[in-house]
Amino acid sequence: MSSLRSASSSRSAPRVSASTTFSDYAVTTATRLLGSAGVDADQGTRALRTMLSPWGARRIGTRPGWHSDVCADGSPIEFSAAFSREGLQVRALVEALPDRLNSSSAQKAALSLTRGLTQEFGAAGDRLAEVSDLFLPAENPTGFAMMHAATLTPNGGPEFKVYLNPNANAGMTGVERTRAALDRLGFAKAWTAVTEYAGRGFDLDRIVYFGLDLIDGPSSRVKVYFRHYDASPAELDARMEITLQHESGLLGAFCRQLTGSDTEVRAQPLVSNLTFTTAGGHQPVSATLYVPLWLHSASDRTVRDRVSSVMRGMGLPVGRYRSLLHHMARRPLASGRGIHTYASARVQRGRPRLTTYWSPELYDRYPPARYQRG
Repeated sequence: MSSLRSASSSRSAPRVSASTTFSDYAVTTATRLLGSAGVDADQGTRALRTMLSPWGARRIGTRPGWHSDVCADGSPIEFSAAFSREGLQVRALVEALPDRLNSSSAQKAALSLTRGLTQEFGAAGDRLAEVSDLFLPAENPTGFAMMHAATLTPNGGPEFKVYLNPNANAGMTGVERTRAALDRLGFAKAWTAVTEYAGRGFDLDRIVYFGLDLIDGPSSRVKVYFRHYDASPAELDARMEITLQHESGLLGAFCRQLTGSDTEVRAQPLVSNLTFTTAGGHQPVSATLYVPLWLHSASDRTVRDRVSSVMRGMGLPVGRYRSLLHHMARRPLASGRGIHTYASARVQRGRPRLTTYWSPELYDRYPPARYQRG
C-alpha cells in the first residue's frame, strides 16, 4: 500500500504527496530533525541540498523509478540518529537518482554528487580515487553505484562517507573486489581478519558494501559490510571478539528485545561490519551489528516501545529518540511498519552507542523482505 495515497499526515510532520520533490521532503524533514537535535539546521540542510543536486528537483511520484538500495521500499533517502552518553548525531543517507534506469547512468550521478561534496565542503576523495575503477567499472556495470552519507553534529561541520558496491559487475566477485580494494588502500593484511570473520564462507557471510570515510587522517575508516544468512546474534557476538574494542555479551539480548527472537533471524538477514583504520593496523578496530526491524513487528509503535526499552537499559536518552521519531513520522505509528528499518548497537570501553535508521516511506508503509538468499 502506498503511503503517498493512504497514509494520514500526523501533526508532527508535513504532508508529502506524489508531486512533492525529493528536496522539499528531505530539507523540510532534516530541518525538523536537526532543530530537535540541537544541530545547526542551516549547515545541515546546505549539505543535504548539495547531496540532492540536481536530482532532488524531481517529483517523488507514486512508485520508485529507480528502486534504491537505501530503503526497503525503494526510497532513495534515509535518516538516522546515533545516541550515546557523549552526544547525538543525525545522519542522512542518499543514493543519487540516475537520469536513465541503468547502472552506467547511476555511476555518473554518483560521481557528480561526489564532486559537489569535494568542491563545497572539501570532502577528501583520494582513497575513493584509488579504488574507483574497481567499484565503478566501465564495462557492464550492474546494481547500485554508490550511496553517500552525511554525519551532522552540534559541534563541527558535516562529515561524509560513501558506500560502494562489491558486486559492481561480473568481471570480479565481491570477494575479489573487496580484497583488491583493501590491498590498494594499504590494508592487505586485514584480509586475514575478514576471512576469519566470515568463517562459514562468503556465501553465508556475504560481503555486500564497502565503506569509505571522505576525510583524511589515521582515524579515517574503511568498512567491510556483511549480510549474514541463518546466523544467530550470539554467534556474531563471539566472532566480533577479533576486534580491538569489542565488549561481548550485548548482542544476543539486543536482538532478542528488538525482534522477539535470539536465534536465527530468518525473515530478514542480520548485517554487520568490520571497521579498519590506519591507526588500528590490520586488526579491525570495531564491529557493529545491524538488526533489521521492519519484518519483526506488526507496527512501528511496537518497534518504538522495544527501542525505548533497550535504550533505557543502556542508559541512553529515550526522550530524544522519541522526539526525533515524532518529527520523522508522517502517520500514526500503529498504522504501518516501514519507518524503522534497522537498529545497531555496540559498547566500547563501557560506553554504549545505539543508532536507529528511519525510512521516509515514500512508496510503502509495509515494505517486503529484501536480500533473501539466492
